[in-house]
Amino acid sequence: MRWLIVLPSEDAEHMGLDFRAELLAMGHEVRTFAYRRRNPLYKNKSTKAAYQLWILRRLERLCLAWRPRLVLVIKGGPITPGLIGRVKSRLDALFLNFFPDNPLLMIPFECIEAYDLFFTKERYAQRQLEQVGLGNLYYLPMYCAPAFHHPVELSGDEQRALDGAIALVGSHYPYRERLVRALAGYPVRIWGPGWERADSPVRRLVAGGAVWGRAKLAIYCGAALSLNPHHPLNDIVGVNARTFELASAGACQVVDLKEELAALFKPGEEVVVYRDLPELRRALDYYLAHPDEARAIGANALRRARAEHTLRHRIDEMLFAVEERFGKP
Repeated sequence: MRWLIVLPSEDAEHMGLDFRAELLAMGHEVRTFAYRRRNPLYKNKSTKAAYQLWILRRLERLCLAWRPRLVLVIKGGPITPGLIGRVKSRLDALFLNFFPDNPLLMIPFECIEAYDLFFTKERYAQRQLEQVGLGNLYYLPMYCAPAFHHPVELSGDEQRALDGAIALVGSHYPYRERLVRALAGYPVRIWGPGWERADSPVRRLVAGGAVWGRAKLAIYCGAALSLNPHHPLNDIVGVNARTFELASAGACQVVDLKEELAALFKPGEEVVVYRDLPELRRALDYYLAHPDEARAIGANALRRARAEHTLRHRIDEMLFAVEERFGKP
């Protein structure tokens, strides 16, 4: 089957490229199209709108020329209902959206309605949108891609540098800084962009900037514990991508309890959960003192992730949803 994946960027490790690799491995025909650009015309406010329109016209021409059966859009804020309607009027194509964030916060309502199927990790958003009459919502959690997310063997120096550390990998946000400040006295170490903006006590905990590939996996595998605090506005009841990435690397993650989490990973056996700061501190105290139990939780999470939560599982569910609603594609 012919897929066109419309994704924000074709930079390495960006979501969408993993879909391409998996679909190719499954025997599908796949092309990609990036709807953002790293150049002055895209970044300049005075030219961005016109340049974005030019990008969308290129996308429309590609659809009509290549004639995909399924167009999978990742996020896709700039993709307009008009473009989708024009392409569908001339092609027997289905437009799918896989949205990894909170759609009530980050994409216009009319854009959600334009898709044949809109996949969301947020059951809360699904319920709210179905209450006003939308019938194209489908719950689909995030995933791991074992080709990208897997355990790695650490050198002696790497292991010594991470021994006993509580790792936090991610961009700076005020809520993350506030959380780290509340954990003063714990061996927290931070990797990610933007942390130079943090207050000086927190800046002293920064071990490095953005990390990718093996460097990130080494942190996941080498740290005693990995913090995974969800964004309070973006992740309402659903679970973020890092939950699955950490699990697939065999990390023992300490994560705030979301409504959907227990159906995906078993608290206390596959993840360590907390509901408030006192519970978080108790969990950190316990598992820092019991590293064998922490490692066992990480191993359990790895088995669960590979058995139920890979990208292949999610693609199979997408295809099931398409066939259920529209017949075999």
